[in-house]
Amino acid sequence: MDGLDTGFFFELRAGTTAAQDLWRSITERDDPAAVSSVTLYELSRHGLVGRIDRSFAEAVVERAGVAFEQAAVDPTAVLDRAARITKGMGLPMADALIAASLERVGCARVHTSDSDFDDYEGPMEVVLYPTSREQ
Repeated sequence: MDGLDTGFFFELRAGTTAAQDLWRSITERDDPAAVSSVTLYELSRHGLVGRIDRSFAEAVVERAGVAFEQAAVDPTAVLDRAARITKGMGLPMADALIAASLERVGCARVHTSDSDFDDYEGPMEVVLYPTSREQ
């Protein structure tokens, strides 16, 4: 299963080919995917402050549980794993919570444009997209 970090959605909105291809495989072929509840929060916040198109962010959040599984952060095991990711790998809190919640639902990969995930070491492969802002 593929995990989608907040940066993935920025790349999807920017029209990055790899992000669009993955999104089509999820929405048209029903390939399994998951999104952390922290990612949904971040998308909502970015939409409210104008960092990403608000209607796009709202549409993604509304599809949670339909197009992809929502990975919760409230189980104690997720919180403990996130703390260990932050301590051991130095990922910021939000990224650690995202990684831990995606691990818990069984994601094999996390798709992101966030270079903080360069330091992640765990069961998921990190698929790092060059940000559209760097191209």
